[in-house]
Amino acid sequence: MSESLQHQQLVKLIIDTTISIVGKDNTVLIATDAVDGYALPPLTSEGFRPDVHYCYQNMLIIGEAKTSSDIERLHSREQYESYIKKCALFQGEAILFIAVPWMDHATVNNIVKKIAKRYPGNYKIKILDGIGGSI
Repeated sequence: MSESLQHQQLVKLIIDTTISIVGKDNTVLIATDAVDGYALPPLTSEGFRPDVHYCYQNMLIIGEAKTSSDIERLHSREQYESYIKKCALFQGEAILFIAVPWMDHATVNNIVKKIAKRYPGNYKIKILDGIGGSI
């Protein structure tokens, strides 16, 4: 299925944020399902493929982009839980980025905070607000 322009822009936001953390030298280690020459991210044990994945040395980054119409769907909630679980089990620094249109920040924050309570661990969840343009 072809992703919307908005979804593609949100994925790019996650990729750019990931690069700012891991550095340009490690860009080749970023996997994404965007049509851009990167390798595909691995599936989680529950069978979900994140939009962005980076795992090297002691750092795991998982990124998921959601448009307004997808944020609250059951499938999305199952993805959030799968990615949070993977971050919670990771031995090292783990970050889950969820990129959404800015007006959906509170909604996704409420959903993932409830899920995260069930998965204690040393990880961070960061919501990236898409701003400007058509995001």
